[in-house]
Amino acid sequence: MKTVERYKKGVSFHLVTALKYLALTLAGFSCILPFVWVALSSVKPDKEIYSNSFGLPKIWVWSNYKDAWKGAQVAASFLNSIFYSFTSVALLILVAAMASYILARVWTGKILYNFFALGIMIPIHAVIIPMLMILRRLGLVNTRLGIILAYTVAELSFSIFILVAFMKTIPKEIEEAAQIDGSSRLRTFFQIILPISKPGLATIGTFAFINSWNDLLLALVITSGPKLSTLNLACFNLRGLYVQHYGLITAGLMIMMIPVIVIYIFFQEQLVKGITAGAVKS
Repeated sequence: MKTVERYKKGVSFHLVTALKYLALTLAGFSCILPFVWVALSSVKPDKEIYSNSFGLPKIWVWSNYKDAWKGAQVAASFLNSIFYSFTSVALLILVAAMASYILARVWTGKILYNFFALGIMIPIHAVIIPMLMILRRLGLVNTRLGIILAYTVAELSFSIFILVAFMKTIPKEIEEAAQIDGSSRLRTFFQIILPISKPGLATIGTFAFINSWNDLLLALVITSGPKLSTLNLACFNLRGLYVQHYGLITAGLMIMMIPVIVIYIFFQEQLVKGITAGAVKS
């Protein structure tokens, strides 16, 4: 009887495991399918995109990338997106790290922390009009500084939420030893806390870069000139009024996706460490 029960438990365990892997496989396939379609469509003529959507192209049209790069000032917009994303990430890391350190070590009450965390539940669409009014009064509409500040503010709440949980896992004995050696709080923060917090900083930096790079709404509202447009906005402008050239549009999308994929590949280990920090108490 015990052998039969063990056999049944083993069969049920393997069945559940197989179903889990099947669900994960289907989920992964559903995620990668749009990317495959975009990649294949970027090297096809427009007629073949409709007639042979998921098949290999009969004619490889690499000129779509060349035309997309030249059209709608994609090259200049690419450099703008690089500048906006990296500058806003650097500013965000500095501000969020300083605020998180104070919330994790100095003002450890829940009121101020909940105030910042509350921003996660408020969508950017709900504050876009007040943000635009503030930027207009400060004279920052249609400026590079305005779009950088908007990207920084949009990611601040989530970044503080992640970093506070990470910094609470740092042993206080490290700071106490630094204070005994005569280190000030500012020096302790920059020379000890920041280097230790690299996984958390990589996490918020990666998320902020991806969201800033993929943004269309803020760039569409704050900027109005082609000299300040982002890559996402330039790809949006590749569409025609009456005819959609999907070959050009998908080529522009591939150009836009490559930097995000590269950033994620390089920082995926730190990303996982930063997200799971504070999840398990020792």
